[in-house]
Amino acid sequence: MADTDSIKKLLRSVLQSSKEGVSLSTLQSDYRSLCGDSIPLKKLGYSRLEDYLRSIPSVVHLESHMGELRCFAVVCQKTAHIAELVAKQKSSKKSGRSHIICIIRLLKLLNSLNASTLSTGRYVAPFENVQVNSGKGLKQMLNIIFVFYCISQKQRKKHVASSVSFRKAPRTSLDKQQVVLQTSQCIYYPVFKNIPEVYQKLNVSLYYHFGSYNVELVRRRMSKLLEKYYSGVWMSKLSELYSNIFSENLHPHALIDIKKWTDICMVEKPSITHQSDRLIYPPLPPKPSPRPLTPPTSLNATSSPAEVCERIKEILHRCSHGLWASALPKLYVDTYKMPFPEHILDNLSLLLNICIVEYPLSHDKTKAILYSSPTNKKKEKQCTDQTLPFGLEVSAPVLPPCLVGPSVQYSSVLITDVKSSNAVTIRYVGEKYSDAQEAMEETMSSFYKQRFAQFALCKAVVGQLVAVSEEDGDEVTRAQVVEIISEDKVKVYYLDYGFLVETSRVNMLELRQDFLSLPFQATCVSLADLQAFCSHPSVLSSLNKLVGKILLMETIEPRQENKASVVVLYDTSQEDDININSTCLKALQDHSMNNPLTVKATCQNVCVTNVDPEGIIYCQLPCRGRARLCQLLEETEAIFSSQHKKSTFLVSRPFSGKVCLAQYKGKWARVEITVTYASKVVEILFIDLGVPMTADVTDLREFPPALLPDFIIIPPQITRCRLAELRVPGGRWSPRAVLLVKKAVLGAEDCKLMISELEQHKGNLLVYVYLFIGTQSLELDKSVNHQLAQSESWNKAITQKDAFDHTTSNPAVSVTNEPSFGAGVSSSLKVTSTPETTLPLLKLPQPPTHLSFLFQPDQFMDVFVTLVHDPGHFVLQPWLDMHKLAILMGDMILYYTRKWTGSSTICVQKGEVYAAKVGKKWCRVQVKEICDSDSVCVYELDYGKTKVVHRSVFQPLVTDFRQLPFQAVVAQLAGSEGVTRRQWSDEASLLFRKHVEHRALVAKVERVLDVKGHLWECRLLAYLVDTSMEDTDLWIHSLMADVCDEPSTA
Repeated sequence: MADTDSIKKLLRSVLQSSKEGVSLSTLQSDYRSLCGDSIPLKKLGYSRLEDYLRSIPSVVHLESHMGELRCFAVVCQKTAHIAELVAKQKSSKKSGRSHIICIIRLLKLLNSLNASTLSTGRYVAPFENVQVNSGKGLKQMLNIIFVFYCISQKQRKKHVASSVSFRKAPRTSLDKQQVVLQTSQCIYYPVFKNIPEVYQKLNVSLYYHFGSYNVELVRRRMSKLLEKYYSGVWMSKLSELYSNIFSENLHPHALIDIKKWTDICMVEKPSITHQSDRLIYPPLPPKPSPRPLTPPTSLNATSSPAEVCERIKEILHRCSHGLWASALPKLYVDTYKMPFPEHILDNLSLLLNICIVEYPLSHDKTKAILYSSPTNKKKEKQCTDQTLPFGLEVSAPVLPPCLVGPSVQYSSVLITDVKSSNAVTIRYVGEKYSDAQEAMEETMSSFYKQRFAQFALCKAVVGQLVAVSEEDGDEVTRAQVVEIISEDKVKVYYLDYGFLVETSRVNMLELRQDFLSLPFQATCVSLADLQAFCSHPSVLSSLNKLVGKILLMETIEPRQENKASVVVLYDTSQEDDININSTCLKALQDHSMNNPLTVKATCQNVCVTNVDPEGIIYCQLPCRGRARLCQLLEETEAIFSSQHKKSTFLVSRPFSGKVCLAQYKGKWARVEITVTYASKVVEILFIDLGVPMTADVTDLREFPPALLPDFIIIPPQITRCRLAELRVPGGRWSPRAVLLVKKAVLGAEDCKLMISELEQHKGNLLVYVYLFIGTQSLELDKSVNHQLAQSESWNKAITQKDAFDHTTSNPAVSVTNEPSFGAGVSSSLKVTSTPETTLPLLKLPQPPTHLSFLFQPDQFMDVFVTLVHDPGHFVLQPWLDMHKLAILMGDMILYYTRKWTGSSTICVQKGEVYAAKVGKKWCRVQVKEICDSDSVCVYELDYGKTKVVHRSVFQPLVTDFRQLPFQAVVAQLAGSEGVTRRQWSDEASLLFRKHVEHRALVAKVERVLDVKGHLWECRLLAYLVDTSMEDTDLWIHSLMADVCDEPSTA
């Protein structure tokens, strides 16, 4: 009985150490790390951990969160002090998002132990050889005391040994090292009978180590320290900085009291990405509050603080991906037609009780993202009744855990059945899913072959879980009884495959509990934006063609209670990826609303909307669809204008292929999202105008539900045309040629065209036409085509060898003193026309410090390997800064897309750092080589890739985009220094690339190379460790050494 009580106390201590609760899947490992042994379920009379936890409601209660079962402690004052120690022992760098966190598995403590004691296995006192000469040694002593105390409480005479094998969790970062005793021999731990005596000795050590705690002296020194580091200091680095400056260790109590010293410092609230470590700032100077022009009660007359908070909560609830704080006032005014209380932006702490405030850039406190706080759901009673994929409820003593999909955003799935777009049955493909199920079915087959008669099912009941054997008995599958057709025939639902089968009763067997450990693999998902057309015949016809195919699935909204996951499917088997959701929407379009196109046909009232550098002219032709679209957009404008709450139509789930609304020149128009970025920035295409644009998610709106079907059935009202007889040299017009065509055709009235030819171009219809503007005649010599072809300026424009040479006339860009990136940034940019002059070379601030200078030898860090050539040359990025890079990229896209035109260029010089448009993104680059008059070779400073781009895509890299250090670090695999790059064979390089490229790993810095040359040269010598496996870590250099017999043959 005493042993049972001890287990309960230890269990409560583990649970109380985490306010967010402990996952059921990791509870055993957390318990084992505390006391060296697992919970003895068999000894307690239970086969499953969940059953035991439910039997002790006074200790633990279970709660389901996001499809995962989490354990929470029932508060007990007797064990509160133990829980506090457990919480202090845990890692201080756990991230709220999907960040990989590494553990430093160091054996420093073993080095201080007598080697002979390890070999003989004799008793070792814990404080015999541990020297408390630093803060690190003191932390080691605290951890040892706590471990020994917990072991003595658990089992006073039990010896505990730890193995040298690496463990997967917990993993901590370098500045919060956790001492782990690891050896292949046995170490016998002592039992303390009087823990207070140990703490009394520890207090004496604290006094001799730190001295007396002089609060006033520490406060004065903290003020001086923060004056020097006015931009903020991480709390984890504070002790080290304090010791370096004042030559005295910072007393541990100061880290506790510092939160109360609001007059000298300000401690940042934990953000989503750094929930444990915090930033300490000097107090902000009070902002002068100007006298309001109106009495202060005027705001209260319109809305009370409670009403304002509720309205902000509603806006943030619709912006599920977060909202920039600077965008809140305009959205508030547009939504509620009321003034926004501006003082809230000056003190965002007023919103902490209704939302989460995150500062993505630690150096800039003016930029914050607001997230809607998670709602506190009512705790629901857990029961054994569970609704299975087919929809029937089953009551059984044991059910498998719920299926949890991969943590990655994109995963491979097999489509097994389609009932509607809201009920698409899929199976995950991968090691922990389809592979695990196949292994289990092989075990089931061999098990039931030997015991077929013993486990034959006597009577089947609807809803019952059974095992179904095939006629030959080679395969056995888990199923649920759906219908009893006759005495011999039964209809079952294959729970791992997702379809119905009629089978004979003699093939049905009792399903053993041993085969319920793996979740049922079939699950249903819902396709995004197809809910209104879920059972439409055209949609079902498109989806039924996918059954049996493996597709790529992007999860837009994870599974919630009684709701399937909302996803987007992609077919990646073709040369270009096919968006299945978009394909289904296009199947709904009524193409009869567009007039058919034939050769020699003429059209009047043509509207030219855009001119593309590829020589494409986008035209709107008169038809029934165009007239209906104009009518719908007018009705939409009326709805939006009359709607009191515009946040009702905000786009909360942007994804590639989504069709919605955005404003173009002050009017609403249909758009399709073509690219989504991590920082709430999207690339859109106005599908009825042919105009691409970069936009913020808050600029998009959903279709009014009543008008959605009418909008969807109208095909895009744009026709891709090319002017007949006008050449497109090299497949692209120069900017000057594009400008000439735009002046001739954009906004022209009384425009007519005549079709000369129809052809397919890049999978779309391309129409060759003659354009006629302001003339009744359709003679070819009167067309715009002939007028341009005979124009001298046109011939110069298309024959010009270098349209972007800096010696020719181009608009010049001059940059004044740039303010911080934000609302006032437009005033800092001036585009002036300076014909026939050489563009000036812009003098901008020096680029940021390269990230490699921040690394230290023997440092462990989480990295993402973005590019691999071979073990002698690969590129990595720090994992914890990847979200900052994503935000920076989004800001650059918005800034350069809105502030610069394609016709403005700058003088490009070798070795200089610029912003350049590479593909669809704006990146920070350094010029490696100027290839010719048109092409420039650049190095992407954040991704480590070398690209060749056109001279026209460069712009100055303004100050705000130089704050974040360049993220790409070129490294070499440690342990292979003697092998040159030429000695690595293709096979070895391919193996290395397979194990590390595009993967999150742990890197151990061996040496920082002293390189003062180009940024693309190797700067780091590092080991790489794969910690994704359950019980062991894979050191990549060991793998390469095993594969390659000799370095020369590598």
